[in-house]
Amino acid sequence: MNVTVLEALPLDFQKFKEAICSISRLLLQRRLFPETHPSAEKALSEAFLRVDALLTNKSSVTLKIEQNKVYFLNFEIDIADTRDNAVHLFRETLRKLQIGEIIITNGISKKEISAFADILERLSKREASGRGGDEWSRIEHIMIKGVKSAQTECGRRECRTDEGDEKEKRGATGGGWERCDKNMRRLVSDILVRLEKIHSMEGRRAGKKVLELFDAVGSNTSIVLLLKSLREYDSYTFFHSVNVAVIATALGRKLELDDEEIDVIGTSALLHDIGKLYVPRDILLKQGKLTPAEWIAVKQHPIDGERILREEGVDPRFRAVAYEHHMRYDRAGYPVPKPGHEISRASHIIRIADTYDALTTKRPYRKQLNPYEAIKLMIKTRGTEYHPEYLDAFMRVLGNIPLGSVLDLDTGERVIVIEAGRGGDLLPRVRVLRDAKGDEVEEEIILDLNEIDPGTTRYRRRILDVSDNAIRDVQVGRYLLENNEGSR
Repeated sequence: MNVTVLEALPLDFQKFKEAICSISRLLLQRRLFPETHPSAEKALSEAFLRVDALLTNKSSVTLKIEQNKVYFLNFEIDIADTRDNAVHLFRETLRKLQIGEIIITNGISKKEISAFADILERLSKREASGRGGDEWSRIEHIMIKGVKSAQTECGRRECRTDEGDEKEKRGATGGGWERCDKNMRRLVSDILVRLEKIHSMEGRRAGKKVLELFDAVGSNTSIVLLLKSLREYDSYTFFHSVNVAVIATALGRKLELDDEEIDVIGTSALLHDIGKLYVPRDILLKQGKLTPAEWIAVKQHPIDGERILREEGVDPRFRAVAYEHHMRYDRAGYPVPKPGHEISRASHIIRIADTYDALTTKRPYRKQLNPYEAIKLMIKTRGTEYHPEYLDAFMRVLGNIPLGSVLDLDTGERVIVIEAGRGGDLLPRVRVLRDAKGDEVEEEIILDLNEIDPGTTRYRRRILDVSDNAIRDVQVGRYLLENNEGSR
């Protein structure tokens, strides 16, 4: 962010940045959540702390807004020159309401900041009354000028603009724009590197597609803001959504769908669980069995997800997946589809990817399954829970023996599948976990189970068993996104 500092103390500049950042994040959280939601409460506490710090030893502060710049004392901040989407939302709110000046006086309370954020958000959606009334009466220590509304004064008493003398300051708490601006693309890329769900060629292509999709939605502020909020609220659900996007994209390719539909599937998968923003965190993280009331709360997330995306003006095809991904092929899931409602192909595909990732991922409340066991379990409900044609295609994506399966060989070695058979090969490539003596192998030893012993013309190694133990802490994901000749 470009900053011009003319005359003033650097400490005040730091406080200025932190105040703008915290107000921006508060507006974002108010856009997504009710004020009692933990994320909204945390953002409010932070905003109050930063605004209060800015007011130290001052009777008031005045923030002047001209085009894309905010001025305080002799500091200038360009709020267009940032990658942080919360700040972009703040800028768009100021622009839409034509706010030219915000004056905040000493004595402001947390409740007033909450009310102010609420009013700005509702005004930006044209839901608040132009007359103000009780909404504005909740605020005594803020006045705005130049707002596109008949009511331009928020305060009930005169707001002074004297900045006060520069005296002893409180210590700055650090941070700034860098803390607000999280590189989501790098985070998604890191998740893909550790993904251990599908074999190498399909995984590389699908992983690259998901990164392309993330670059594409980077221009859609609403989607990026939602994904950031999901990452902060429940990291597992965010990581799971990225995994599901890769798996579903690979399945779409196997079904030979066109590029546009694959893009829809990938983006829909990233957003399919966005409704869990409204599921209490203690329920999401609960280790034991859910109570009936808690299960009802969980089953509400498809409805909340569709509503969130609809309110943000997101593509109806993405909204459909958020609403439908638990309906099942036989329509016996939730929410119960209305008569005549046709479940989208994307929802059927994402349903398969969603289940597979959930079954093969360790969770506090459920045993992790290895890929082989997960597939065996899913096949039992082929044609009821899952679309039979798409599940069959998914089996082909995984290969004869799924990536991540742990195998016992006739040599005494224990190995893990890192890549399905290439070309016409039936057997996979594997990495050795334990040698023939039963000792753990730390170095990377890769074997091709298709290798023939020229002396006997038989396979050098035979598979005796697929282990029932799920893989844990095995870094096979590095093979997923490696560069490979001919991959696109």
